Amino acid sequence: HLPGRRGGRLVALNDETGRGLEPVCAPGAHPQREPVEIPDRAFGGAVALFKALSDERRLRTLAFLSEGEACGSEIAAIFDEPLSTVSHRMKLLETAGLVARRRAGRHVYFRLLDDHVFSLVREALEHAQE
Repeated sequence: HLPGRRGGRLVALNDETGRGLEPVCAPGAHPQREPVEIPDRAFGGAVALFKALSDERRLRTLAFLSEGEACGSEIAAIFDEPLSTVSHRMKLLETAGLVARRRAGRHVYFRLLDDHVFSLVREALEHAQE
């Protein structure tokens, strides 16, 4: 049986029908808790952030940038990809607020936006190795 919600109560769900069988916990069995006080926009932003991180090449690119700023053509060479592919990836990472760009003549350089991004990437990779 899978737990689910019905009318605000936790119930056991029948695997086949999805209909509630019985309450899992009696009303009042647990102390009343308030929901987490985090704005909805923060959850939306976090979802967008994790979507941007959910691709291995994007995550590898961020790990590469954790070592310092890099030119788009350098990133393309490292990953053996066309510059157009790297450009598209970097635009997505920039839109997600993970990288910043600067132009110097014909070159475009990318870096992690801030230390939060560095920490997030490092923690994710460390967690995955546990």
